Amino acid sequence: MIECREYPRIPVDMQVFFSSTNKTNICEGTMFDLSARGCAVTSMSSVQPGSAVRILIRATDLGSPITIESAAVRWSGSGEFGVEFLGLSEIDQRRLQRLLEASIVRR
Repeated sequence: MIECREYPRIPVDMQVFFSSTNKTNICEGTMFDLSARGCAVTSMSSVQPGSAVRILIRATDLGSPITIESAAVRWSGSGEFGVEFLGLSEIDQRRLQRLLEASIVRR
């Protein structure tokens, strides 16, 4: 199968917290797939495609979490959903890049 994605996906197993940008409740999930522009999460909490979410990635190797201030849910189903990262600070972008590099080395 030919991979047509712009950014390679890296298998990971990390705890994440997320919330809809218009709600205050915080949900928990496990990120199992990560790229420079998005991720896939499994969670008991459901989200709808098109929803805007804020995500906190517990990157224990980096010491503190990575915050994705703005992300869009692109698909969801069967307890999983995928998001596209739309807004993160320059610092968090660099930290995300370090996390991706470290995850590739561990594979």
